[in-house]
Amino acid sequence: MKLCMTVEEAAEAASVSYEQIQKWAKDIDFPCFKVGQRGGKRLIHVEAFNNWLRKRAELRLGEERR
Repeated sequence: MKLCMTVEEAAEAASVSYEQIQKWAKDIDFPCFKVGQRGGKRLIHVEAFNNWLRKRAELRLGEERR
């Protein structure tokens, strides 16, 4: 079982674009970190990512309010 995934894997798992994950990663509460030098590689904690997505869904974040 993987503990972390790459941006590409997270995008595929969430059925969103790579660019969307990059945008979400700018949020302070997004469960990711960088490893390596010169910008490094961004890793996303699998369980924390699932919880983060669940919270967004429960709050219906990103939807327009009428």
